[in-house]
Amino acid sequence: MGMDPFASCALTLPVRRDVPLRPRTTWRIGGPARWLVTPVDAVEIAGLLANWPDHLPRVILGGGSNLLISDKGVPGAVMDLTQAMNRIYTITESLNADSETLVHADAGATTQALAHFARRRGLTGAEFLAGIPGSVGGALRMNAGAHGGEIRDLLVEADLVDPAGRLHVLPESALGMEYRHCGIDAAWIFTGARFRFRPDDPERVRERMRAFNARRRRSQPLAWPSAGSVFKNPPAGPKAWELLDRAGLRGLRVGDAQVSEMHCNFFINLGQATAIQMRELIDRARERVAEHAGILLEPEVQFVGWE
Repeated sequence: MGMDPFASCALTLPVRRDVPLRPRTTWRIGGPARWLVTPVDAVEIAGLLANWPDHLPRVILGGGSNLLISDKGVPGAVMDLTQAMNRIYTITESLNADSETLVHADAGATTQALAHFARRRGLTGAEFLAGIPGSVGGALRMNAGAHGGEIRDLLVEADLVDPAGRLHVLPESALGMEYRHCGIDAAWIFTGARFRFRPDDPERVRERMRAFNARRRRSQPLAWPSAGSVFKNPPAGPKAWELLDRAGLRGLRVGDAQVSEMHCNFFINLGQATAIQMRELIDRARERVAEHAGILLEPEVQFVGWE
């Protein structure tokens, strides 16, 4: 693998080797990418996938907020969408208080950027996104949500590229979105989407965002690197954080990986946590909840680069 595996793909941006991924994740954990490429648009991604070497694993990187990358890193190639694919723009404007505004966002744009774009234009609906770390593409992949809102509530249609390099535009109804889940095969790549918003007074939108953010500061360990919620809430019964708390996991520590004492479903990096330590903490917590409550929690985070 000494040669550039993308030499035949006619990229407009260079391919980089052995790029550290730790600074590109919200956990600040993980080894390097053997190869890193930053496509500029969906057409370039389509060209990449159409010529992708069969032996080369790939990982799509957005905001890095939902990933636990192994200490060994990614042996294949990482496609970082945040560097060039981060445009947000209005497609249609609201004509009156009852009409909607259609906004396009690239998959590499941050969810916070989309929320603030809407706020500045007096549009409501995206306030809950202001406190969700990560990219629009990642939010689509997991149907991200908070404060009773989910991204599918705003979504009109999404742009995707399939593994053969074909471009698709699919309506929200075709994506199979459920709680923290999208039904589209993981090999398909989100490249952008259109969202609908309704007009509202910008100050009211700002106040709702401030209220959501104040609630986050009171309940989440924002001073430490984390990946947000580690486990999904079960379909019924207590929430994941309650199950973790009842099992006595609050404050449990493996090296510099710790179950937050402020919010039990946030596992934090106290400074030098390794991926192995965080993975061990996740596994221990999952096993203890299963023993205590008979419920096997499903991780919300993705494990990348693990054998």
